[in-house]
Amino acid sequence: MSKIGELFNNYCIIVLKLVYIQLLWLLFTLLGLIVLGVGPSSYAMFTVLRQWIRGNKDIPIFQTFHQAYRTGFKESALIGLLYTAGGIILYVDLLYVESQVLRGLLLVIGALYLISLGYIFPILVHYDWKGVMLKLRCSLLFGISCLQYTLMLFAILAAVYFVLLMFIPVTMVLFGISIGAYIAMWMANQVFKRIEVQAEAMDDKDHKQSPEGGGEAKTPSLSKKFSQ
Repeated sequence: MSKIGELFNNYCIIVLKLVYIQLLWLLFTLLGLIVLGVGPSSYAMFTVLRQWIRGNKDIPIFQTFHQAYRTGFKESALIGLLYTAGGIILYVDLLYVESQVLRGLLLVIGALYLISLGYIFPILVHYDWKGVMLKLRCSLLFGISCLQYTLMLFAILAAVYFVLLMFIPVTMVLFGISIGAYIAMWMANQVFKRIEVQAEAMDDKDHKQSPEGGGEAKTPSLSKKFSQ
């Protein structure tokens, strides 16, 4: 097979996988009556996408998706409800608030909301942390501390969706959600790598500065993740 043919074949496989993962997302969202299903379905989708991005491209998609949906249902359903409710409230307020000061404040809150939304599900599937509030805070902290990556994420998403909507609108139905999730997971993975390298460097520095045989036990490193 020629290089062009092999490249085209790989491209088709990627597209079919994105279509399949979006179908699963839609199906399991409906099974959860939409409101309760959107969070767990998103969690399961990001779980599969994370494995692909980390090089595990031959995982059983349905089994991985279904297992993640079940194991992460409670927490991801709660987070899905929080972000859905928050998004609706912000949207309604922006529609009806007339005060320019309040509108400006809402726009700032809306920007923070989008930043947090872009990182919350990647954090859920990447880090084995306990506590919803910790993950919510980190989704905002990561997005702001690595603002260049966050802005790049939004720029890429805007460009991709502009092209799809203008020239191939049918793709929005086929993989419009899964391709956005893939981009968000890929970019978040770059942020995680950068933050983990910085955290490990700080741990090494603290270890060298601490006296031998003394000192308090250290807290677990930021880089503690789910085992593959």
